[in-house]
Amino acid sequence: MPPPVVAIVGAPNVGKSTLFNRMLGRRKAIVSDVPGVTRDRLMASCDLFGVNVTLVDTGGMVKGAPDDLTRRVRAEALKAVEEADVILFVLDARAGLSALDLEVAPLLRSSGKPVVLVGNKIDAVSLEGLELEAYRLGLGDVVSLSAEQGRGLDELVERLVRSLPHRSAPVAQPGVRVAIVGRPNVGKSSLFNRLVKQDRALVTPVPGTTRDPVDALFEHAGVTYRVIDTAGIRRRASRGEDIEWVSVLKARQALEEAEIAVALIDSSAEIGHQDLAILGIIAQGQTPAVVAANKIDLLGPGGPLSTRMREFSEALGFVAYVPLVPISALTGEGVDRLLDTLGKVRNEGLKRFSTAELNRALQEIVREKQPPSDSGREVRFYYMTQAGGQPPRFIIFGNGRQVPEPYRRYMAGRLRSHLGLAFSPVVLSFRRSRPVR
Repeated sequence: MPPPVVAIVGAPNVGKSTLFNRMLGRRKAIVSDVPGVTRDRLMASCDLFGVNVTLVDTGGMVKGAPDDLTRRVRAEALKAVEEADVILFVLDARAGLSALDLEVAPLLRSSGKPVVLVGNKIDAVSLEGLELEAYRLGLGDVVSLSAEQGRGLDELVERLVRSLPHRSAPVAQPGVRVAIVGRPNVGKSSLFNRLVKQDRALVTPVPGTTRDPVDALFEHAGVTYRVIDTAGIRRRASRGEDIEWVSVLKARQALEEAEIAVALIDSSAEIGHQDLAILGIIAQGQTPAVVAANKIDLLGPGGPLSTRMREFSEALGFVAYVPLVPISALTGEGVDRLLDTLGKVRNEGLKRFSTAELNRALQEIVREKQPPSDSGREVRFYYMTQAGGQPPRFIIFGNGRQVPEPYRRYMAGRLRSHLGLAFSPVVLSFRRSRPVR
C-alpha cells in the first residue's frame, strides 16, 4: 500500500520549501526570498517518527494573476490537495492573514481532508502569539513554527501523525512484489515475458507502449514472486499529454508498493539522465533493488561488456550497495544470475538482529567518527533497536539533537558493513529518549 500523502500548500514566500527541506532533513527544494520559485510539485519520501509518508511541496497559490505560469502553479497546488491525505496549510505568522489565506481556507475545509494549520516564521520567543490570528480561519489549532530554525518541528510531526487516516490492511496477495522499472524501450516487457515464460506484456520497439502495470507470478529457488511490468518512466510530459503523466504516476506507485525493484538500463547505450533519475527515486524511497544492464547481446563478448560494466559501476556510485547484473532479456543470458541476486537481496531484508549486537555496532560506529554538534550542542546516541518491516529499519534513541544528512549516510553505510548487509538499504529513524541507567 502506498504511504499517505502530505501536501504543503499556502501563499508564495511563506516558507513552504524551507519546511519541506527541514522535514526531509536535507536540501531538496530550492529556497529563495523571491516569491514563486517553486513551480512544480516536489515529492519525497519522509520519515515521521517511524511513519513513512510522501511529502509534497507545491508552488504558491497565487490569486488573480493572469499569466499562464501562475495558473499552472495554482493548478499544481490544487492537484496536490486533491491527491493528499493530509494538508499542511502554511501561513506567514509575522505578516498576518492575507486575502489569499482567507480565500483558500474555505476550499481546504470543503475538501474534507484533515488540515494542519502552521504559523511559520516564529523565529524567537518574542514573536510567539503572532500565530493566534490564524484561528480566524476556523481550521483548528495552529502549530507555531520556525521552519528556518526547526523550532516547533516535533510538535508539528506529532500533529501530522495523529491526523493521518487509518488505513485498513490490503488483501494479501501471494508472491514477493518485484517492480521492473526503467526508461522507455530498455526491454522491461521482454524481461517480464522471460521471467513468467509467456508473452503477457506487449513487446514493441516503440517507446512508451506499456501504459499500465501488468503483473504475474513466477517461482525461483522455491520462492514465489509477483513481478510487475510498469510503464516507462520518462521526463515529465506536458499537461496536454495526461496519459503519459498517469503512466509515470503508476510507475512511481509500483515502486512504492514493491518489496524489490529491478531497474533496467540499456547496456548498449550510455547511461543517461533518466536512468540516474530512476535510481535516485529508488534510493530516495530506500527500496531494495538490483540494476540489470540489458541488451548485452548487442555488445558482443569480451572487452566491450567489461568496459561498459565498469562505466556503469562508476556512474552508480551513489547507490553502490545496489548490485549490477548484466543480462539479455532476448536470449536469456544472465537472467538466472539476476534471479539468484534477487533472492540474496530478499534474504538480507529478512534478517533480524539482537539489540546487543546493534548496540555494539552503534558504539563502534560512533567511536570511529563522532557526530557533528548541533548548534554547539553535543549529539548523543544512547541505544538502537530494530523495527519491523523491510528493508531493515532501525530506531536510534538519543538526546534529540539534529543529525545532519551526511552523518546519517555515514551511519547507514557503516551499519551495513557491521551487520553484513551487502545489498540492502537500511532505514534509520532518530528519536529522543532518556539514557538507559
